[in-house]
Amino acid sequence: MMTRARGLIVLAIALVLGAAFISATQAQERERSGRRFGRGSSRSSLLGLLGLEQVQKEMKLSEEQTTKVQEIVKKLRAEMQEQYTALREIEDRDQQRAKITELRDQSDQKVREQLGDVVEREQVMRLYQIRTQVRAVVDSLANSYISRRLKLTDDQKNKLDEINKGLGTKQSEVYATMRDANDEQRSEAFQKLRKIRSDADAEALALLTAEQKAAFEEMKGEKIELQSRRRRQ
Repeated sequence: MMTRARGLIVLAIALVLGAAFISATQAQERERSGRRFGRGSSRSSLLGLLGLEQVQKEMKLSEEQTTKVQEIVKKLRAEMQEQYTALREIEDRDQQRAKITELRDQSDQKVREQLGDVVEREQVMRLYQIRTQVRAVVDSLANSYISRRLKLTDDQKNKLDEINKGLGTKQSEVYATMRDANDEQRSEAFQKLRKIRSDADAEALALLTAEQKAAFEEMKGEKIELQSRRRRQ
């Protein structure tokens, strides 16, 4: 139980403090150094994206704005890391998952509040568009803002919740197998994680009507390919 619990905590930290995109090769390298990253880490938080140099440039931040944003990122990363570390004490996976969601929402809220006096509305909107592009479909659709914009029905929301719960369970089971795995087994595990995520996203997207799908795509804005997880220092 504790092994699975810690695996879920590490995954959560990756989701909130990690990069917007991690390739399979990078993931294996980080696994060798003791950090468990995978396809799920592309479900980026606003904080994770805001720390990427490429995203800062895409938002067209001025030199002064960039400096202030870097300060915000540094401060919030430290705060959130401390809170996530405290989750190690929670052994129940459902309670952990609920707390992880709560803290992730808190992180987004803090980012929104602190960006208010630093960036323009258009710049914030671009950040949200990028987040919608790189975030898992099932997570994006569970977001209250997107849910309202797409006018999701109660039935759609309930089915999304079921998909999300099933996803969390499957991911935890795969991470539990990686504790004593060799490189080949880890590689297979990451492939499983990518397949699990892909299937969940396809299932979630299938719940939408044609009109909702079109509106969802429009919310992503201009396409961007995130090249690395490196951020400004």
